[in-house]
Amino acid sequence: MTKNWEVYAFRYAAMPERYEAELFIGGRPDANWGMDYFFWMLRSGTEVIVVDTGANAAKMPAKGRTPLISIEDALAGVGVKAEDVSQVFLTHAHWDHIGNLDSFPKAHFWIQQAEMASITGPDMTFAKIRGAYQADEVQRLVGLVYEDRITFLDGDGCFADGVDYLLMPGHSAGQTALRISTTSGQLLLASDAVHYYREAAEELCFLAFNDAKAMLSSLRRCKAEIAGDWDRMIPGHDPQVTWRYPAETHLSNGDPVALRVDLAPIKGLEL
Repeated sequence: MTKNWEVYAFRYAAMPERYEAELFIGGRPDANWGMDYFFWMLRSGTEVIVVDTGANAAKMPAKGRTPLISIEDALAGVGVKAEDVSQVFLTHAHWDHIGNLDSFPKAHFWIQQAEMASITGPDMTFAKIRGAYQADEVQRLVGLVYEDRITFLDGDGCFADGVDYLLMPGHSAGQTALRISTTSGQLLLASDAVHYYREAAEELCFLAFNDAKAMLSSLRRCKAEIAGDWDRMIPGHDPQVTWRYPAETHLSNGDPVALRVDLAPIKGLEL
């Protein structure tokens, strides 16, 4: 029998004003979409897999983002100590996804080999592509190689019982999604293969990309994976995720932090 997983999305930062023209080619300058920032966790019994490590809090204000809670405190809210986590899956290496690698001192990391080749090779001679990465964080990933704490993946495969990884290139060379078995069926954790539900529904072209055609093709693959059931996909930055799913923990002002995205939504989707 396939193992089922609880799936958490942790809202760790926000950018309340993020306009469509700043997100998509041909976007409207007066349409505010906002942007929420998440990392994720899968849990089955005592087994825990953290997915991405969020952005470094010190770097966020200069980039217009507001940090809301530390990675460590977000995990502690659901009974997990970051220092004890042994498995961290990296969907890609943009600055808002690998900013806290050292918060997981006992962890082994996984990332697509295409991503590592991109961030340490000729792709980084293009300022437009390089801008989504931070040199010190890429250097830390290289350090993990020399510490024997990172494994490279190639394409699609099985990460754990009930967890498959799917290469969805375009936003970055090694952008990866996870297909996860839950008690309510399979869930596609798209990460930044899909930033917003509407992006996939309308096949909008996000402004940060490694390969635009591949990125749009990955949007189509994500839609094919969910076969029209939008409740079975979790995009990487859509504020609708924050308000659609039941929360187990909250900030002091009542805003949700730990969202159970494997459970049925409590609010409808706006497309």
